Amino acid sequence: MPYPKSTIIVSVYKDTEALGFILDSLEYQTYPVDEIIISEDGDSSEMRNFIATQKDRFPNLVHLTQEDDGWRKNIAMNNSIKASRNEYLIFIDGDCVPYSNFIQGHIENAQHGIVLCGKRFELGSEYTDKIKNKTLTFKQLENHFLWHLPWMAKDSARHVEEGFHFSSGSFLSNITKRYVRYIIGCNFSCYKEDFLKINGFDETYKLPSVGEDIDLGWRFRGLGIELKSCRNNACMMHLWHKKRFDATQGDINNKILKANFDKNNFVCQNGIVKQGV
Repeated sequence: MPYPKSTIIVSVYKDTEALGFILDSLEYQTYPVDEIIISEDGDSSEMRNFIATQKDRFPNLVHLTQEDDGWRKNIAMNNSIKASRNEYLIFIDGDCVPYSNFIQGHIENAQHGIVLCGKRFELGSEYTDKIKNKTLTFKQLENHFLWHLPWMAKDSARHVEEGFHFSSGSFLSNITKRYVRYIIGCNFSCYKEDFLKINGFDETYKLPSVGEDIDLGWRFRGLGIELKSCRNNACMMHLWHKKRFDATQGDINNKILKANFDKNNFVCQNGIVKQGV
């Protein structure tokens, strides 16, 4: 069975340095991605100028922008879904760098009616500085992950177990799979037709967290679209940075989530298609 044509959607906000690392990885994937959409929640000249320098490397790259008017990631993501030209969508965040076999890990596990859910391991501040100072490359870290593991642990890396790559269908891959409780928004994929069934991201969420991951999971499941793990098949590294949101924002989002949950609003009204909004 041939693999589906894919679009990877990268959510960004001004961080051109991290995007450069992501594009370096996407250039040398074991299985090529057919389209790259840079989904910018804003319209910065820095990002626009940087992407202009990448066009020769990536003729399949599309840059989408919108007015920089607070956190409106869900709007940007819905616009990217609408603009995508391929049947299979892979979503990552602009501070997470995929392994060289990341696309392959998603594509070879793709199924209709299934959302593939990956994870990420989080680098500490010192290892992030090594990457940014170019004393260590992501490829070196990927290839020698086990050797670096004690030093990364000392640097307060988190979720390091997610940095081990296992081939899809292998014994180790199968025994590490777990029940998926929710989507992690920086690493998941599904067929576009399945995302359209829940009407995309809910644009009612105006703050980060919940609306870009947890909300999606229960709505997918409500329509019979199951979540399935692809952990350790599609690995990525998260660059260290200070937290960008607090518990207060989560409380606001959880109130929106509960109101929709109580009404079984699996298909959001304020999504790709506006329904009475």
